[in-house]
Amino acid sequence: MRPTLRENLATLRPIRGLLVSIAVARSSVMLFPFYGAYLAVTREGLRPAAIGLVIGAFGVGALLADVTVSQLTRRMPERRVAVLGMLGVALCVLVVAVVPGLWPLVAATAAWGFCYELINPVSYTMVANTMPDSQRRFAFAAVRLAVNVGMGIGPVIAGLLFKVSPGLLVWGTAVGYLVAAGVLARSRLTDDRREATAPAAADPAGDGPAADRSGSELRFWSFFASIMPIHLAYALPPTVVSAYVIQKLHGPPVWVSAIFATNALMVITCEISLNHLMNHWRRRTTLLTGYACAIIGFGLMGLGANPWLLLLGTAWWTLGEMIVFPAMMDHVSAVSPPALKARNIGFYAAGVNIGVLVAPMMFLPLIAVVDARVAWAVVAGVVGLGMIAVAALSTVRYLWTSDGAAPAAVAEVSR
Repeated sequence: MRPTLRENLATLRPIRGLLVSIAVARSSVMLFPFYGAYLAVTREGLRPAAIGLVIGAFGVGALLADVTVSQLTRRMPERRVAVLGMLGVALCVLVVAVVPGLWPLVAATAAWGFCYELINPVSYTMVANTMPDSQRRFAFAAVRLAVNVGMGIGPVIAGLLFKVSPGLLVWGTAVGYLVAAGVLARSRLTDDRREATAPAAADPAGDGPAADRSGSELRFWSFFASIMPIHLAYALPPTVVSAYVIQKLHGPPVWVSAIFATNALMVITCEISLNHLMNHWRRRTTLLTGYACAIIGFGLMGLGANPWLLLLGTAWWTLGEMIVFPAMMDHVSAVSPPALKARNIGFYAAGVNIGVLVAPMMFLPLIAVVDARVAWAVVAGVVGLGMIAVAALSTVRYLWTSDGAAPAAVAEVSR
């Protein structure tokens, strides 16, 4: 018998403190959305190119965190790494506020980006190590909900504080992250080292992640390559939609706000329920369904001269986002043995950041020389290639994993 939504929500108790901490931390992301404006106001000597260099350093630090997080988690528990990352964010933003000169500011911003991003893969690793396989995808959706709720609150508060004084953004971020660190440090999580000390169990299908180290590596990297197209596509809405709507379509800024509002509202209100309904689906079916929704959504973005079609496209790619991202995290966790889990989740997060860095550089020159419908058709085609790659990969038994749900286990856990 499939569990109810209430039973699924009850299984999140082991990570309740983590979810609260993430929501508080993301609600405290106040300085970064206004960082360019903050630098322009408080560092009048900085030219636009220098401000761009400083902001870019944040991304460099974040990418470095993704590829080195596994080295840190080998030396200390994941929760301690996350708490130190939160404390690091609080310290770094205070340093940013007082450090003189361009290059010290670049270094402090890179350290800030490192600490900020460090929290993400570590949080997902704690979820992967704490939650049973049958409930892991639902738990990842809960983490995404905590992130999105916080990211909806933080910029609103930041806008109000910026009007009063830009310097308040620094204190809002620092205090919020200190509170989040305290919540996580005091929370009770299932021992995140329990899987590392347990003997590796053979997958009943004979093709699971415990089979051998080389097989685990091959499974992860083949999946990593197959999902890069979706990372490239989903990097576009937060990075280029404003330029696309205002400059290419000559639409009012309110269209941009409507796109982000539609995305945020759907994620906050629908993601948990959607993943509850799909929790018993196989990962292959879930991923391909999410890819199909993304293809429709990004294709419709090219018809954005009609604002209602633009919002309809946003609704479709948001639906794909809510389906495919928890499923991708679930699969990364499934193909990763305990010793590689933190590393692989870190590299997965690096793939997201690579998309953010690369996709705008590819799309903006394209949209400048071709019709919008063609440009977004190319994006949809890229997602289609990724869909074909995932479909092909899932047919190779050695490269996929046993992919069945265990609803009975969920019901047992919820009791």
